[in-house]
Amino acid sequence: MQVIYFADLLGTFAFCITGIMGGIHHRIDVVGAFFLALAAAMGGGIIRDMVLGVKSSTFNDPHYLATVFIGVIFTYLFANKIKDRYQLFICLDALGLAVFTVIGVEKAILLEVHFLGAILAGTLTATGGGIIRDALIGEIPFIFHREIYAASSLLGGITFYLIHQSNLLPLSFNIFLSSALIFGVRLWGYKNNVQMPRFRR
Repeated sequence: MQVIYFADLLGTFAFCITGIMGGIHHRIDVVGAFFLALAAAMGGGIIRDMVLGVKSSTFNDPHYLATVFIGVIFTYLFANKIKDRYQLFICLDALGLAVFTVIGVEKAILLEVHFLGAILAGTLTATGGGIIRDALIGEIPFIFHREIYAASSLLGGITFYLIHQSNLLPLSFNIFLSSALIFGVRLWGYKNNVQMPRFRR
């Protein structure tokens, strides 16, 4: 469980940064940056916990809010360097996507949620915060139009679930493998501008 906990904090930190950077061009102040970071980093997990009917760790563990504060300070100090390196932004976003997908699926498995529900829980955890952030700043959510975003989360979530339920690998190895798959597919899609089929008028 320590591996899951550390991964959760890592994903929280990564999504804090992307949450702020996603809205920085709107000239947000420090308070606005905090709420965007909070929405991006914790929104998906809060929604997942509400759907699953469990207490949210966001409000029961001070380390999560502390991580958000650290993320806001870090982004404030290094925003210009991050902005000038868009590849770094994409890598951080892919990291958060990967980690939160695995955490969401694992939590659903512990609650004995069925296969489809567990995969949905993982994708919701990974993408829900970004949807809330984009809605707050008045933009089309990233998940709906940019590369293979949710698809990489679904693929990694399915992989994690199948390996977990068949006991093919220890949990720590499964977390690493499934997260690496999501991370790699997300970056591959970005680098090659791979798009999901779109509805056309």
